[in-house]
Amino acid sequence: MMELTVPELDRPRVVAGSTYQFEGPGGRLSLSELFGGMPRLAVHHTMPDHSGPADIEPAADVAAALHDPGLRLVLVFRAPYAKLERYRRHFGRNLPTYSAAGNTFAEDFPASRRLPGTAGDDAWEVAEAGLSFFRHEPGFVVHTGSVALTRLDFLSLLGVPDRAGPC
Repeated sequence: MMELTVPELDRPRVVAGSTYQFEGPGGRLSLSELFGGMPRLAVHHTMPDHSGPADIEPAADVAAALHDPGLRLVLVFRAPYAKLERYRRHFGRNLPTYSAAGNTFAEDFPASRRLPGTAGDDAWEVAEAGLSFFRHEPGFVVHTGSVALTRLDFLSLLGVPDRAGPC
């Protein structure tokens, strides 16, 4: 089994996998259930305030982690699930999409690392997005870190071509 290439936090923290509830196409799921049988999970979600210090994470490492066959990638939004289908189709991929409306998931997993040129830049928006990485252990979930990145960086790491095309 391939190991996650994004370095873990100095002190990964255990998360109660049943604390966070998400709404998806099949109803409500816990954080543990989002893994879908995979050992690792990456959640793309909105992250508040990236202005604090954060270690730099090479984009190649994050891209490699996203393409790890032992990792499940899901999209989580604050909006109610009924409004998410249009956004999911925007990516041009069949990525699992869930709503975290009514819970504090986004606030509880702020960025601890960033891609070069993101957090701290003048162009960085307060309500930008990022990826939170988790590992599933028997009986519990471990948060191994979060990386701030722009939505365009996220699409690029996935290999989604720029739809705008050349200017």
